[in-house]
Amino acid sequence: MRLKTIAKVILFLSLGLFLASRLSNGTLSFYIHPRFNPLTAVTAFIFLLVGLIYAYQHRQTILHGAAAHDHDHDHHDHAHAHDHDHSHDLSWLALAILALPVLLGVMVQPKPLGAAALQNREINTGLLASAPAPSGSQLAVIPTAGERNILDWLYLFRASPDMAAFNGQPVHVIGFVYRDDRFAADEFMVSRFTVSCCVADAAPIGLIVRWPDAPELAADQWVEVTGTFLAGAFNGNEMPLLIADEVVITEAPAQPYLYQ
Repeated sequence: MRLKTIAKVILFLSLGLFLASRLSNGTLSFYIHPRFNPLTAVTAFIFLLVGLIYAYQHRQTILHGAAAHDHDHDHHDHAHAHDHDHSHDLSWLALAILALPVLLGVMVQPKPLGAAALQNREINTGLLASAPAPSGSQLAVIPTAGERNILDWLYLFRASPDMAAFNGQPVHVIGFVYRDDRFAADEFMVSRFTVSCCVADAAPIGLIVRWPDAPELAADQWVEVTGTFLAGAFNGNEMPLLIADEVVITEAPAQPYLYQ
C-alpha cells in the first residue's frame, strides 16, 4: 500500500498547487466567475492539507512499522494497517479520475473564448435580450459615456425606447473582431463574452461597427474602437451603430470576459 499512499500524496498536492497556480496567474477566470475565487482558494488549501496529512501518515506508518519490527510486533501492526487501508482507501480508478483535471490542465494551454466560439452561439447585437432590463439604481452606477464597456452600452440600449437618443454619444470600447456573411464590407462586430457563472454559460455580445478599413481586420484581433453612435439597422433590427473614427489593434485585456 505504500505505492498507493505515495500516489495520493502526489495527487492531492498536485491538485492543490494546480488550483493555486491558476488562481494566482488569473487564468482561472477564463473558466469561472471571479466571485468563486475565494471558494477555489479554500479548495486548493484543503487539497494541499489532505496531501500533507497523507504524507505525515505515511511517514508515521514507516516509523511505526520500523519500531514494531524491532519489538517483534509485525503481525499485529500489519493486520491493523491492512484493515485500515481496505476500509477507507481510494481505488486506483478513483485516483486516476482525480488526476484527470491536473493532466488536462497541464496539457491544454488556458485561453479565453474567441471568435471561433461564436459560430455555434446566438449573438446579442444591440439588444441584451438574455438579461433583464436594468433598474434605475443599476443605471445610476453605469460609467459615463467614454468609460462604458460593451455590456454597459447594451444595458442602456435595453432600457431606452428610442435608439436615436444615443446619436452622437462618444464611444470607446475594447473587444475582438467578429464578422460573418451578414456583415457589409465596411462592417464588423466588436465583441466580448459575458459570463454569469462559468464559461459553459458564456454569451457573446457586441456592437456593430462601421469603418471603411474593416476588411483589413482579421477575426479574433483585439481592437480599441473610438467613435460615436448613429441610429441604424443591422440584419433587420433597429439599433445604434458605432461609426468608428479610429480602430487600433491592441492586446487582449488581462480579463477578457465581462461579468453579469
